[in-house]
Amino acid sequence: MKVRDIELVEKKALEVRKDIVQMICKAKSGHPGGSLSAADIVTALYFSE
Repeated sequence: MKVRDIELVEKKALEVRKDIVQMICKAKSGHPGGSLSAADIVTALYFSE
């Protein structure tokens, strides 16, 4: 993976984290720990495959 690709994945993972927090706040329910910790892995797999 190139540095540019890594920067893109990091940026996308941050966007995913923001979306997770917004959805949990809107639902007024949830457990953010697991979702937030998996954001990097899921984002890397999604955008690299």
